[in-house]
Amino acid sequence: MRLNGLSLCESLFFLGHDPFNGKARIRGGLLDIGLSATILADLLFDERITLDHGTVVLISRYATGEPIADRMLARIMAETEQHGIRDWVEHLADGIFDTVVENLTVRELVTPKEKRGMFRHSLHYQPADLRTASAPRAMIRSAMLGQNRCDLPTATLAVLAWTVGLDDICEPELSRKQSTDWIERVKSVIVQPFRGLVSGTDAAVAAAVYGGNRS
Repeated sequence: MRLNGLSLCESLFFLGHDPFNGKARIRGGLLDIGLSATILADLLFDERITLDHGTVVLISRYATGEPIADRMLARIMAETEQHGIRDWVEHLADGIFDTVVENLTVRELVTPKEKRGMFRHSLHYQPADLRTASAPRAMIRSAMLGQNRCDLPTATLAVLAWTVGLDDICEPELSRKQSTDWIERVKSVIVQPFRGLVSGTDAAVAAAVYGGNRS
């Protein structure tokens, strides 16, 4: 699934980083969950998987032609047992960041750059093109402000981004309450199986942030 030339997973990566300097905007664990959730959304849109009462079911083994999606699809195909959507969101989060960075680097969309400080150093992922890096945010902002129709891929990306903490997309034009109300309206019209993906992602985030259990 592509929006403006980017998969939902790649779009979430750019939403999660500053488009000017490539610095992460949320902590790594939550960004990993977001990347995992959006790659599952890509596979849902590409009809490689579906959900059956919250369980991920493989419906096609054919490659999508998208390197990130196909690597995650291979991990799903290699599993002999079926698991719930939250389990897959958490499982695919392990290692997905490096996979996404590798793919974006090969495509020359980002350049990893080391930033050294007095006590620690970090990696930033400098976008090659500001317009590409800003496109996902601009697309969601346009939908939130009512300037463009909010289709299912845009709605799914917006809600998953919000779920992992990327919740300032339309500031300062909209207040926190207005943005929250918009997200809730969009959630109410997201259809299955994407609604199940949102619920599973929400549970994975709660577990990461609050140490939620599975009871």
